[in-house]
Amino acid sequence: MKMLPGFQRKRRKKGLLAASSLLLLLATQTSAQSGRRAPKPAQPPVTPQADSDTTPKSTGRELKERVSLLVGREPSSKHLLSEDSIFATFIQHLNNFKNVTATSIGDVKRDRAVKRAKSETEPIVVLMQFDVDEFQGGTIILNSPDLDINVQVFEPRTGRKRFEGKVYYKAVGGPMLKKDNWPNGTPVKITTEAVGIEAAEQVRDWLLVKDIKKN
Repeated sequence: MKMLPGFQRKRRKKGLLAASSLLLLLATQTSAQSGRRAPKPAQPPVTPQADSDTTPKSTGRELKERVSLLVGREPSSKHLLSEDSIFATFIQHLNNFKNVTATSIGDVKRDRAVKRAKSETEPIVVLMQFDVDEFQGGTIILNSPDLDINVQVFEPRTGRKRFEGKVYYKAVGGPMLKKDNWPNGTPVKITTEAVGIEAAEQVRDWLLVKDIKKN
């Protein structure tokens, strides 16, 4: 059955009106939603940090009084190159500590180090002794690069030993690997720098305890 032309025009007008109404409704909703959005909060101004925030705080591991150290070494019978490197790092790291001044007195035997301490009124004498570890795990190791390092501290005037520390140097490529069981035993280090630093920190820790007891 054919529809009348007038009826078709009415249906077309109703369709256009419905489409227009739908578009108007969507536009109104979009505008309303955008209107409900809260404005972005203003960013706070960036202020420079105070000096107290940027300056490193004291760790509480610094000496309050100045200490002078006279540091000698007793080389091993083989006097390996690694001994020179360890001793140099040891001196350097001691001098990095606040209120500590370390001066090398060169090669010296233990008895001479004790005599030197007795002749001093204030400086503390420190002796670093080297010994090649040629006997490991029940086996004699020829040309062993590993070292036992012993550090002794002697007080001025009396020459009495007040501290003794130990570090083990395990050279890379050495015969056997000695396990590190620190703090229950001797710490094991595989670089000369690490050995020198460890030995220096052991001396520093003793000085801190001495400083605390004094104050």
